[in-house]
Amino acid sequence: MTPSTPPRADVATSPVATTEPAGQAKLWKRFWIALILALLVQALVSSLVFHWVFEMDPQQAHIRREAFRAFMQQHGVGPPSPWRHLLLSPFTGTVVTAILLSLVTFPIMRRLTRRLEKLQRGVRLWGSGDLSARVPVEGRDEVAQLAQSFNTAAARIEALMQSHKSLLAYTSHELRTPLTRLRLSLETLATPAPAAARDAAARSAKLDLAELDALIDDILLSSRLDAAPGQSVHLDDLDLLALVAEEAARFDVDVHGDWITLKGDERLLRRAVRNLLDNAQRHAPGSTPQVSLTAVQGGGIIRVCDQGPGIPTADAQRIFEPFERLGGRGDGTGLGLALVRRIARQHGGDARCLPRTGGGTCFEIWLGCKP
Repeated sequence: MTPSTPPRADVATSPVATTEPAGQAKLWKRFWIALILALLVQALVSSLVFHWVFEMDPQQAHIRREAFRAFMQQHGVGPPSPWRHLLLSPFTGTVVTAILLSLVTFPIMRRLTRRLEKLQRGVRLWGSGDLSARVPVEGRDEVAQLAQSFNTAAARIEALMQSHKSLLAYTSHELRTPLTRLRLSLETLATPAPAAARDAAARSAKLDLAELDALIDDILLSSRLDAAPGQSVHLDDLDLLALVAEEAARFDVDVHGDWITLKGDERLLRRAVRNLLDNAQRHAPGSTPQVSLTAVQGGGIIRVCDQGPGIPTADAQRIFEPFERLGGRGDGTGLGLALVRRIARQHGGDARCLPRTGGGTCFEIWLGCKP
């Protein structure tokens, strides 16, 4: 059965307001006002401390004023006026310094808050349902790290949502065929039909139920691997050769190769090897698959080769996509090879398909390293 385009399963999102609330104070305004108030308080405290240090003793204060008046007269400046006293007072100097400092820090503060506003707009847009929304990453400070973390999380969630949407669409499409056959079998069993027809319908119903069970199992495993990458893997020290030999014995296949010990999830690796052996048995009936292990630096390679019709080079990557099937090869759930690749990637490796010398196909699972 050739792959047909499944119905689109869009997830409806509720509209979220994207306009800023009326009367909301700008962050940069609050920062600037807080800075000015802090500098003014500093000026007031400084002037009070200056007055307490230099003006508490009247005799000393009188001597300082006379010295200041003599200094001004010596330089040709007339008698000090109240305005001149105010301009030359410590309080005025501190206030002027505070104003100059606020003017210097304003562009820096405004640049920082402008980046925060861009981040806010991106998060609001993303929250309104546009999962492709991203924020610009500017600089190398904490704001840039926050923007980068948001982009990474947004990309991860977007990929996860897209994967779930595709999985839902393809699943609804794939479930129709076995359910239709099962319904026809049940209708046959419900009617007064010959015994041979009823036996055939019962066998067909059992096969359809087994296919539905396998499909649901693969869907649950695929969703679990997508939902928590790395967290659904329980790593233990494994004897890879023994593990593969045990799975191959189920199919009456011998295993050759190197002894390999690595950290991996026994349950997932068994599932990957079983999927490859089942795939080889399905597409190359009557021939025995060749299974071997090769030790490489950092991990190992599990290789399963069959003598089937082979896979064109152009389709060597496509067959690892969920529910992708080549023309005329409609058996299976359509998730077996996709799970093999995901399990390999969960173990720091990958899976690939290569042509076999003399005809057929070789599938390789790289563990602990990339091909």
